[in-house]
Amino acid sequence: MTVGRDYMLKKDRGPSAPKVFVDTQVVPRLVNAAGGAEVALDRAARWTGMRPSLLLAGAVAGLSLATAGALRARRGPSQPVSPAAPSGVGSRPSQA
Repeated sequence: MTVGRDYMLKKDRGPSAPKVFVDTQVVPRLVNAAGGAEVALDRAARWTGMRPSLLLAGAVAGLSLATAGALRARRGPSQPVSPAAPSGVGSRPSQA
C-alpha cells in the first residue's frame, strides 16, 4: 500500500483530545499506582517473610469476602428457603 499525496494533505494534525487526556493523565496515574502497589507488596513480603504471591492471594480473597458480605448486607435479610420437592428416590408413588 502506498501513501499518496492526497492522504498526506488530508491527514489530521495530531491525536484527538480524548487520546491526549488518556495518554497524559490516566495512564501515568495508573502506572504510578501499580508501581506503588508493587513496592508495598515487596515491603510487606520482606517484613512478614512470606512469598508475595501468598500475600497477594490473601488480599484478593479478603477483598472478595468483603465484597460478598457487602452485597449480601445490601440485599437485606435473607428469605427462608422452602424445602425441595421430593426427588422420588426411595419413595413410593402415591396412589390416587
